[in-house]
Amino acid sequence: MCDKNLRPISLAGILASTLTALLILPFVGCSNSSSTPPPPPPSGNTNFVYTANAAGTPSTVSVLASSPTTGALSSVSGSPYNTGSSSRALKVDPAGKYVYVANTASGDISAFTINPVTGALSPVAGSPFPVEAGVNGIAIDPTGAYLYAVSGSSANLWEFSIDNSGALHNLATSPVLIDASGSQSGALTIDPSGKFLYVTANAAAGTSIYAFARDTASGTASLIAGAIYSIDLFSNSIITDPSGKFVLAVSNGSSTLFGLIAIFSLDSTTGKLAEVATSPFQTGSDPSSVTVDPSGKFVYVANTSDATISAFTLNTTSGVSGTVAGSPFPSGGHGTINGPLGIVVDAAGKYIYVCNASNDISVFTFSTQTGALTALPGSPFALDGNGPNAIAVVQKQ
Repeated sequence: MCDKNLRPISLAGILASTLTALLILPFVGCSNSSSTPPPPPPSGNTNFVYTANAAGTPSTVSVLASSPTTGALSSVSGSPYNTGSSSRALKVDPAGKYVYVANTASGDISAFTINPVTGALSPVAGSPFPVEAGVNGIAIDPTGAYLYAVSGSSANLWEFSIDNSGALHNLATSPVLIDASGSQSGALTIDPSGKFLYVTANAAAGTSIYAFARDTASGTASLIAGAIYSIDLFSNSIITDPSGKFVLAVSNGSSTLFGLIAIFSLDSTTGKLAEVATSPFQTGSDPSSVTVDPSGKFVYVANTSDATISAFTLNTTSGVSGTVAGSPFPSGGHGTINGPLGIVVDAAGKYIYVCNASNDISVFTFSTQTGALTALPGSPFALDGNGPNAIAVVQKQ
């Protein structure tokens, strides 16, 4: 079982060698006709994949690029990049311009600018930006104007504006108290409209989802009266579906054999939640991260302790869930300490990326009809950092 307030770090793992790119030289004809033209450029997309790596002094963020023809991953020149101490959360802004990394032990957020051509990173002026010890969750609003952070050491919700250079500025109302009885927060998310923010936190009464209303102009957040919803203990991940109809949170506290995913419908007027029929649903052991594909039809949960991925169908009207045939799927890390700690799907809905405690990244394609996962040839791919705890993906511009 992983630590309940902080995601687990694994120092084990073997780094596989990076893949060597195949250079194809155009054939030049010897006749009087013109030379044979070179092959056309690849027609697929290149994804840049980022991981927050908690181990090491300092910790790091890694950058990998996918092959547009095969989907295989390889490290970008200059990777990994130094962050703070114990980097456990990572988010990319909606425009794909900046990467933000929460450093739990050093109590700050590292900010980087993304090179849109290579995916390489450069520090934002003033980075890292102070928060508090224990910071372990980040969310960014849909406009990319505001960033929010929570901590496993306090009941604070931190509010920041993001300026045109990517720098963070603490709002005058920050931090906001989540629960007067005290809490240790695990994760947070913002709905697609940007009107509501949801935090999972452990307080005296147990673990709950706290719903906040956001002023989209000023960025300030305020707790919605009566909008506190009990879930299973110790939640490390919460998201909304792409349509903004549902909120999903995974938790792992009441069983050593399995975890749970709770699904709530979201009232788009009030921001209040209502748990859907038959929720919560059983996942694998120690779920650490959850993602939904862009169509909103499939949900994937990374289960750390049993090194699996649970896959569910999601009814886009009712939110009621079913299990994808073949689930749970092996997460695919190398070695014996190989549990997945982060999971994300790309915006095109083609690949699912999973960072493993064995210091590698598993890549899957999935059926748009059934949701079933298929490991990409060559997966998992070596990671140039240690102890990956979170993962994000950006499509090359």
